[in-house]
Amino acid sequence: MNDTSATTVNLCGDYRGPWRSCIVTIVGILCGLSFFIGLSREPHFVDESAYVSQAYFGDLFFTGDHDSVLWFEYAGYDLPPFTKYLVWGGLVAGGDSRPGPAAMRSWYGDTRKRFETPESLWHARMPIALCGMFTVIATGRIAFRWRGMRASLFAMGLLTIHPLFRTHARRAMADVPTEMGVTVALALFLGILFGCRRVWLRAALAGIFVGLAASSKLNGLLAGMVIVAWAGMAAGRTKALSVGYAALAALAGVIVFLGLNPFFYGEPKGLNDSNFAEYESKTVVERVYQVLKHRIDVSSIGQNQFPHDALTTLPQKAAALAIQGFGRFSPFGPRYDNSVNRFEIAQDWPVVIWLPIVVAGAVLAWRDRRNPQTEAGPYLLVWFGLAVITVGAFLPLAWNRYYLPIVVPSIVLASGFADFIIRSAWVRMRRKPERADA
Repeated sequence: MNDTSATTVNLCGDYRGPWRSCIVTIVGILCGLSFFIGLSREPHFVDESAYVSQAYFGDLFFTGDHDSVLWFEYAGYDLPPFTKYLVWGGLVAGGDSRPGPAAMRSWYGDTRKRFETPESLWHARMPIALCGMFTVIATGRIAFRWRGMRASLFAMGLLTIHPLFRTHARRAMADVPTEMGVTVALALFLGILFGCRRVWLRAALAGIFVGLAASSKLNGLLAGMVIVAWAGMAAGRTKALSVGYAALAALAGVIVFLGLNPFFYGEPKGLNDSNFAEYESKTVVERVYQVLKHRIDVSSIGQNQFPHDALTTLPQKAAALAIQGFGRFSPFGPRYDNSVNRFEIAQDWPVVIWLPIVVAGAVLAWRDRRNPQTEAGPYLLVWFGLAVITVGAFLPLAWNRYYLPIVVPSIVLASGFADFIIRSAWVRMRRKPERADA
């Protein structure tokens, strides 16, 4: 028993080894570079034109024009701003002109309209692919913190080839920037709980990335929910300061979330148009509430516009999450899914492989709570659970992008299980010669 435990600990490796950390980062960069290959040849998606048409918000924000009436038009609160700034940065770096507000209004009138050239769309996608690279690196570091180098390599490889993640990492849309914010924030906070230095700085950075995630899509608030849960789990042990770290992260997240969006604090004074004048008396809290309500209303409108894809009952949501989420949207699913058929063997067959592996990883994560070398497992299980609950409770339509929040935690759990299988096989192989000698 003692020999086996010693072997297990040894195979986990030294989590503090700087060279191992460097290897994870280097491999993550190499994996992430694949998102840039053939980026201009990725088929165009309709929502990409929405973000390109609203890139002018970057000009408004970075020139300090935070009181412009444009912030209070429909587009100012319909799409959160961070991805608009990323697309703006890509266009600026590529030397491309930015379409003005007329293009934005035109797109909302007819979503088939486009305002980008093949070259400018390529430039707009570059920052999103970079976000994909950061997500791969952060995923590798989380898996490394739990089960070591082998699990880290599995996780980064699976995320890189994951059809759903790979597709969105190559589109000028908000989904992958959101996942980047969530994953990087959790990687930073997990390091706080398990021995990293400069913890107060890490807590502030974790909060900043929570703010960036929520400023891309509101479901980025999942990162904040997980951090609060993790702080509560750690507070009862020797890590009582974890609550303070979580509070600092929350403060930083709120500052970033509000600060990046002038809709929350701009003052459109002197407006004659009654549609905008109402904002002069609205508080920050009232404006945030308006954005939250708007996103809920948009989901309801989408269900009415696309009844074939609508998920209106809890059983429908649960079935779609289980079968589609772990079937066609697993690492073994099709590169391009078809939402016409809710359930289809040709697309969803991977559920019989992927779901059992993820569940096995979840069981392993719970069992690992007793091992000082792998005690991060239960924390990752909580992340997975909150992601499943959040997606399952919301999930208005059976569209692929709504499943992205479960992708990374599922991959981390599956990679931990793969590491466990290989490690167990290695231990058995080492025992056989010893028994033969005896």
